[in-house]
Amino acid sequence: MLAVRRDLAVLTLLSGFAALFGPFPAGAGQSSTAEVATSYLCAAAIPLQAGDLDEAAAILEEGLTRAKPTPELLTMLADVYRQQGRLTAATTAAEDALAVDPAFAPAHLQLGDIYLELGWLDSATENYRAALKVDEHAAAARYRLVSCLARAGRLRAAEQECRAFLAQEENPPLYLALGETLEQLERYQEAMAAYDRALILDERSADAHSHRAGLLCRLGEYGDAVKAGRAALDIDPDHAEAHGWLGLASAHCEDFLSAYSHAVKAEQAGLDMSDVWSLLQE
Repeated sequence: MLAVRRDLAVLTLLSGFAALFGPFPAGAGQSSTAEVATSYLCAAAIPLQAGDLDEAAAILEEGLTRAKPTPELLTMLADVYRQQGRLTAATTAAEDALAVDPAFAPAHLQLGDIYLELGWLDSATENYRAALKVDEHAAAARYRLVSCLARAGRLRAAEQECRAFLAQEENPPLYLALGETLEQLERYQEAMAAYDRALILDERSADAHSHRAGLLCRLGEYGDAVKAGRAALDIDPDHAEAHGWLGLASAHCEDFLSAYSHAVKAEQAGLDMSDVWSLLQE
């Protein structure tokens, strides 16, 4: 019975870990050398899901002293360090994971995310491509690669990559990335079509509704932006960007009470709402 419970815990952990970083390569985490480390991964998963990064880091660090390092353990530790803002330590942990297994796609993805936070866009791009070289269907790496190229100002390359990925497999996050890129290229009608396609594929995508709200604000269609923002919040009441766009749209529609309420929530989430405050002071 104990062995059954342990196997179920491992399955739960790997499922959650795959959700964070994408699918594991075949056979990952299955070797006998990983069995001891697995218990630490399971233990760290609980505080990590609860947002207790310090406790998760302490458990994983202890795991490194008591178990043979595995790419799974090191990559999860890198993710925890990154969330703590300890980017140097995160880089070391991700690089150590790749030293153990150079073909471990989640470690390449994690290293790309670290470099992205550091602003090292070329290095981030290289690691997202490395993740795709190991697993060409890694959805997270595809989306991040497109977003990274767009952030670097390589908008044409981002559009080409995104359309190539979509030709292989349609999914909402890639359509959102395509829409963001097209917005920066000022091809607004095509951007709206991309967001609409994302909603066709997933009508419960709060991100897609929020992106529509943002584009509608850009186009000055504030009444429709209010509707899109509300649709996003109906799905995810804590969606920061949706609160931000709804605050801006409401201010332009002279619904000042709603504008203030949504702008406060967006600002509490770290968004700059100075445009709304300026409108409310007029």
